[in-house]
Amino acid sequence: MTHPQELDTPPPFDPGAARAAREVMALTPERVAATLASYGVNVLPKHVRAWENSSVAPTEDELVALARTLAVPVAQLMGPTAATLHALRLRAGLTRAQAGKSVGMSEATWTRMEQTNRWRADERRTEALVRVLGGLSHRQLVEVSGAADELAELLARGVSDGRWQAHLSAVTEVLGVRRRRVAQALEGFGAEFPPAGAKPDDAPAPLPDGAVDRFWHHLGDPPADPFAPGPWRRPPGRR
Repeated sequence: MTHPQELDTPPPFDPGAARAAREVMALTPERVAATLASYGVNVLPKHVRAWENSSVAPTEDELVALARTLAVPVAQLMGPTAATLHALRLRAGLTRAQAGKSVGMSEATWTRMEQTNRWRADERRTEALVRVLGGLSHRQLVEVSGAADELAELLARGVSDGRWQAHLSAVTEVLGVRRRRVAQALEGFGAEFPPAGAKPDDAPAPLPDGAVDRFWHHLGDPPADPFAPGPWRRPPGRR
C-alpha cells in the first residue's frame, strides 16, 4: 500500500478556512487535537495553530481527519486549487486505492500518475475518471493530463506573434477538440488579446492574468469528452 508521505506534494490547504470552521464549531485548538486523536491522528494543539498560521501544512491523513473533526467537506479546507489528480481526488473524498479501483487500475499506477499529474488511459478509464471525480470539465481533463502549461505556452506564442493559423494544429492536438471549434475560439481570443508584433522565433511574453480563462470562455467551457483524442491518449513517455 502507498502512504501519503510518499507523495512529494502536500495537499492544498486553506488556513483561513480551517480557522473559520473551527470558530464556527466553537472548538479550541486543544479540543481539535483531542478529537483528531480519535481519528488516528496524533498532534499537539501547537500543530493545529501552526496549520492555521500557515507555518506548516497538514498531511493528507491530517487534512481528512481535520475535515471530519470540523464537520466540513475536505474541499472546504482546500480553498481554490488547480485541477490536479491529487486535488480532485481529495475533493471527491477518495483514497488513492479507491480512486484506482474506481477507474480500473492498481493503486500503484494511479499513484504514479498522481505524482506527475499525467493522466494516461483509454476512453473507458477516462470516462470512469470523469465520473468518479464528480463530472470534470474539458479544461480539468486537459489539466489533469499535464497539458495546461503546453496550452498556455501556445496561447502566449499566438499573442506574441499573431500567427494563430500556425498554432492551430498544436492547440487542437492539446485539446482534442474539433479543429473548427478551436479555430473559432482562437479567433475570438486573438481579437481580445491583440498580437504584440514579436517575431516567430522570439520568446513569448507571459500571458496576461486571466487570459487562459478567457480562452476557455471562447471555447465555450465544454464538459469533458473522454473520447476525444486529447493528451490523455498520448503514450506514457510523451509530454
